[in-house]
Amino acid sequence: MRVAGLVVVAAACGGSQQAAHVARPEPSITVVDRGAEPRQRLRFEPTLHAPERMEMSMKVRTKAASTNTVLETGHGSADLPTVRIAVRLEVTALKPTGDAVVSFELEGVAVLDDVVEPKIRRLVEREVAAIKGLRGSRRMAPSGSLSEIVFDAPMATPSVHSQLSNAVVSIREASVVFPDAEIGIGATWQVTSQETSSSVTWNRIAKYRLKALAGTTATVDAEIVMHASSQELSVEPNATTTLTSATSNTTAELAIPLHGLVATGTSNGTSEINFSIVKKRLRIALSVLTETLSSTKPLPEAPGSQPP
Repeated sequence: MRVAGLVVVAAACGGSQQAAHVARPEPSITVVDRGAEPRQRLRFEPTLHAPERMEMSMKVRTKAASTNTVLETGHGSADLPTVRIAVRLEVTALKPTGDAVVSFELEGVAVLDDVVEPKIRRLVEREVAAIKGLRGSRRMAPSGSLSEIVFDAPMATPSVHSQLSNAVVSIREASVVFPDAEIGIGATWQVTSQETSSSVTWNRIAKYRLKALAGTTATVDAEIVMHASSQELSVEPNATTTLTSATSNTTAELAIPLHGLVATGTSNGTSEINFSIVKKRLRIALSVLTETLSSTKPLPEAPGSQPP
């Protein structure tokens, strides 16, 4: 259960242990339709030392089914409680290239009173407690592309630190990247990339459409499709786990401030991951379905905070 990793995805959208770096091909950006006139290059130009706050809510549901060579079957489901976080973000440096160094700090985490099994709720509460005090930073290019993501979670266990490292991929993938071209309302473009997370290599195509542009706020519809082919995950003397196939689909609508850090919007994602597990003569086929609902919005300044 990667609750901690999910929360970090939210936090970093907005020192330190360096997250594990995985070499990957550079993303490919293709403009499909430049949209209507007038057109312009959309670039992020956040303000230096202008703190912002954001809130994200996330709800996750999972289902699992398994069969084995002796025709035994198993089924299970988990309805995780909604996790709500508050994050403070600030641009701490602007590079000559236009890149912004953005710091973030987890201000608060709450597990809501959804109707879920008490055992599952306690597990989520333990994982959430392990990321309290989390801080980090990342570098954002004018296009929105993210790099140099680092974090520090002083209360995290080694297991949670591992999950946070894997979540760096999702942090980077959660960003909207604008093309280096003049575009107008109705423009569409796609970003093709390859990422590795939790030892799984994914091929990803993100399709974007510029729905509206009001002042310096761009409203974007996004559809992100990911696919992973068969690949070995672990090989041990008595057990081998192979990913046989995996798919993921996410849709989102985001209102993105080009002079700020916090987008407002919602997203809905589903995934199916299939495994083959071999334990001596026993073979197990396992399928895991996951649904994720999330939303983000800016928060007002905290009471007692001083203006920059």
